[in-house]
Amino acid sequence: MLNALNGSIQAELVRFFNVIDDSYLSTKSVSTAAFCKARMKLPHQAFIELNDDLIQAFYEAATIDKWQGHRLLAVDGSVTQLPQSKELFEHYGRARSNAGMPAVRLSQLYDVKNNMTVDLQVESHAVGERDMALKHLNKTQAGDLVVYDRGYPAVWFYKYHMLKNIDFCMRIVKSSNVVKAFIESGKYSDVVDFPCIEKSLRRCRKDKISTESLRLRLVRVDLPSGEPEVLVSSLTDLKAYPTSLFADLYHQRWGVEEDYKILKSRLTIENYSSISVEGILQDLHARLLTKNLAASAIHDAKRKIKKPKNTRLYEYKINFTFAINQLKDNIVRFTMKLAELELYELLISKISKNLSVIRPNRKFVRQDRRNKKNKYSMNYKRMC
Repeated sequence: MLNALNGSIQAELVRFFNVIDDSYLSTKSVSTAAFCKARMKLPHQAFIELNDDLIQAFYEAATIDKWQGHRLLAVDGSVTQLPQSKELFEHYGRARSNAGMPAVRLSQLYDVKNNMTVDLQVESHAVGERDMALKHLNKTQAGDLVVYDRGYPAVWFYKYHMLKNIDFCMRIVKSSNVVKAFIESGKYSDVVDFPCIEKSLRRCRKDKISTESLRLRLVRVDLPSGEPEVLVSSLTDLKAYPTSLFADLYHQRWGVEEDYKILKSRLTIENYSSISVEGILQDLHARLLTKNLAASAIHDAKRKIKKPKNTRLYEYKINFTFAINQLKDNIVRFTMKLAELELYELLISKISKNLSVIRPNRKFVRQDRRNKKNKYSMNYKRMC
């Protein structure tokens, strides 16, 4: 399941045993029914615990990239379509009342500097992104900086970050009186009081946390169109965090959007191998773990990149898709202890040589895929 299943289960089983036996065609044979029966004995929490172990080992061993001394994390949600199944409809619901397919809401806490997903939450579509994001705080550390898009700001939500000593930066809607007054002032940065009123007051009282107002920073960022966007942040030290830093800081949140593209387009997480709730959770968390293993391999490969002697027009980065491709089958050899360290070093060297160009300031119109029919048929899986 960690081997990025993308073909029929029977074809993947044959391939798996070919790798284990180091043979073009293994004599071992396991049926699809036997695999499906066996996988139901494995709780999906196993993949979550393995990912937690990988994250812990990564941060203990790696020299990670940071932003102004902070581990830079981003939170974003996404909706993924599920196969048609009565069990899935009843458990997860649908994205819209007229939708013909069930859907599940995902939310991930993502290290944008090191390409690692620290935490993944999977809930019914009825669960709000803000409540899912609150669970991510259990996987943060004091001193982390978390970046959010609009839809997350709320005074009660800010308070939970303060309680855990977690800094944040969020895009905030311009409809509140505090933000309107800030825009009208013409300032590009100011520290203002955010009172705890209405919904936040009720939530704070319910959760038994302080209802006092908060002093937070508002930063104005002018878009290329001339329209102002406003960010709210706990980074109130004007000298340590100049206003000029915030536009690039918020832009780095885009990394979590790109990671969803990797999960959906490269690892095809919507190409499920089961129509049960447990099977869906296994698929999601297994592929997330595979993606994180690829990210950790890329981190090792970065050390082997030789700086070019000639002057290049653009910067280059390691091709993430190629790294995932090279883990196919090799991940079986590593986890089953069929390979020596030399294979890993060879793999890292190969990954380090496959680079793709970074073209700055590229912009594309986002396509609306909400009405697209099921991309992957349960009955017709590709063979290779």
